[in-house]
Amino acid sequence: MIFKVEKRRFRKNGKLKSTRCYYLRYRFGDMPIDRWTSLGVTDLTVANKKAQEFIQERQREVAGIIEPKLFRDAAQKALREHLNDYEADLLTRGRAGRGGRGARLLKSRIIRLMDAVGWKQAGQVTADSFIHWRNEQKAMSARTKNHYLQGVVSFLNWMERAGRIKANPLKFVGKVDERGQKKRVRRAFTDEELVKLIKGSASRGIIYFTAARSGLRQEELRQLVWGDVRLDGERPQILVRAETAKNKKEEPVDLVPEIAEALKEYRPAHWSAADLVFPQGIPRASRLKVDAECVGIAYQDEQGRYADFHALRYTWATFLQRNGVTQRVAMKLMRHSDIKLTAKVYTDETQLPIYDAIQKLPRLEKCTQIRAQISGPERQNGAQAVASGEGLKTLESIDNGGFCPTLSLPGAMKELERAKGFEPSTFTLAR
Repeated sequence: MIFKVEKRRFRKNGKLKSTRCYYLRYRFGDMPIDRWTSLGVTDLTVANKKAQEFIQERQREVAGIIEPKLFRDAAQKALREHLNDYEADLLTRGRAGRGGRGARLLKSRIIRLMDAVGWKQAGQVTADSFIHWRNEQKAMSARTKNHYLQGVVSFLNWMERAGRIKANPLKFVGKVDERGQKKRVRRAFTDEELVKLIKGSASRGIIYFTAARSGLRQEELRQLVWGDVRLDGERPQILVRAETAKNKKEEPVDLVPEIAEALKEYRPAHWSAADLVFPQGIPRASRLKVDAECVGIAYQDEQGRYADFHALRYTWATFLQRNGVTQRVAMKLMRHSDIKLTAKVYTDETQLPIYDAIQKLPRLEKCTQIRAQISGPERQNGAQAVASGEGLKTLESIDNGGFCPTLSLPGAMKELERAKGFEPSTFTLAR
């Protein structure tokens, strides 16, 4: 172990100089090089005393008598201050969601949890307190409970990686089983409902129309500017910028003619590329609920499915499937990475022309003729055509009183088998 109090030397303008304050030069255990820490004093006696205190503290930390200083300082800091640092780090790393909305939602959820459980500092966070709080949330869905757990675990994992806590106390808390639990299921708007919603929603109708015929998400529509809307070329498109897209990828979206015409008519005479397409903002779910109910559209149907704003994206996927667009093309238009999302999750099967599709299937006419020959006029075994050397012969039905022909009339079976061109069976010969 190296332990020495001295002033550090450095060169300035070719001259060797010393620092004003004393430093502690030390090396513990398997440290590869010496380390320096400023003692912040100019008196050697005071510097030696502070150096002794520093060394004693480090030795206690190594022996496990006390926690490292970083942990102790973090334990004294309010948990909300750590949460503010976590939010800032998410924003810096670009992990805060579109416009920082994801980080704000996560922060508000963790704050509600901390206030409910009574967590003020990191040392108060325990698995038992969280489980007790979760058990009391009778009205909360299983998925929402898992969202709370996932949010606070990600926050505590960040604190552990940053060296602010020794270990995440909620690391081994299990999730709630969501299978069989009621979730928020959406449905697609029918064409009739969409027309009524667009016409009955005043200036918001063009927003609903654009969402239902382009598949753009709420946040993408909120940040859409006229510079992203290309209506004057041969191929009308909307450019979804990387900073507004959910997958952080820039991608053009082809527009159907009716929405291109509607946007061209809606576009003001004097506009600039930086102007928002919808400057009044995008309606929230509560606003759409009011608009839907005013025109007689059920916000929640008999099956418990919702027709909220994101349901307009379901409407676009279902519209594509109903009109014969291949799944691969629909996946591209929806900007999905997995075709299962397009085919299973976002397609409303109740609106697919399933019965019309099977009605158009071709008939197997030969099966119809065979059924008529087998059934006969009285829907019992009637005359059948059999092969013979002279062509087709007709054998009359044999009334055996309900007994098996092989057991009761072996002679008749011999005649039947000879007529078919086969030798009698071994069982028949034995009889």
